[in-house]
Amino acid sequence: VMSLKTRFGNLGNILDFENLTEENIYVLESPILSNAQSEKFIDFFRKNIKILDCTFDLKDNLKQRLDQLRFESEVAVREGFKHLILSDKKISEKKISIPMILATGAVNSKLVSLGIRGFTSINIQTAEALDTHSFAVLLGIGATSINPYLAFDSIRQRYEKKLFGNTNFEECIHRYIKSVDNGLLKIMSKMGISVLSAYRGGCNF
Repeated sequence: VMSLKTRFGNLGNILDFENLTEENIYVLESPILSNAQSEKFIDFFRKNIKILDCTFDLKDNLKQRLDQLRFESEVAVREGFKHLILSDKKISEKKISIPMILATGAVNSKLVSLGIRGFTSINIQTAEALDTHSFAVLLGIGATSINPYLAFDSIRQRYEKKLFGNTNFEECIHRYIKSVDNGLLKIMSKMGISVLSAYRGGCNF
């Protein structure tokens, strides 16, 4: 009845999973990508990916950087990149991240207003998303997939400290993603939404 299947490619009938082919469209069971999955995703779509830096210098203006990010996303899509990655991985002592919810919403709304949102996916690499609510908000404002790399790094750190007993690392990652997926399904069910594609970008808050 419900599905979190996430599609990459030309957006057609959101329910027609039977006729999808690897030539033009790809499907994942969940919008949450582990660090390993994120690396494979980047490697697989390497020629069609544009990574946009969502950080800015402490001395710069947030609004100006946000406007620049929106422009960069438009240029990338018009140049033919089919997958955008909004990343805050370059955060440092001198650079801070644009709040990822703000960045995602800005890029999504810009592409929608230009009528080109359907030509690309918006994928997120962020240290901010940890709980189900954060993922739901990012998806609700237009994210296609989310890689909460800091959450997985934290799980790795705790695993190395042997805080998960006899559970292996892969199972720890699987349980985290499963718990987030279950939370997303619960949120969607309360709204009467069956498929993630109907929730994505709807701003149902």
